[in-house]
Amino acid sequence: MALFVLIGRDGEGGTARRKEVRPRHLEHLGPLADAGRIVIAGPFFEDDGTTPRGSVVVFEADSLEAARALAARDPYVVEGVFGSVEVQPMARVFPVAKAST
Repeated sequence: MALFVLIGRDGEGGTARRKEVRPRHLEHLGPLADAGRIVIAGPFFEDDGTTPRGSVVVFEADSLEAARALAARDPYVVEGVFGSVEVQPMARVFPVAKAST
């Protein structure tokens, strides 16, 4: 599996909708997390360090098409929290993956 990064930037009114939509967003990502396919995920903030302005999810998927399809179904996308979404392939440099024994 390859790594992908999803960068979602809150749209107009998105920050206000986050709390309401968050349970469905987490439920959507839950199976991916349970399968160990999320490297890191969470919101990023305005300079004040507390006001969300978007989210980042680094995750594994079979293909770019599968990664983008997963993003398109995310409730933060469907229900208008994100005003824009970018999904791109990426490579892991750090932390260095430990070799399995």
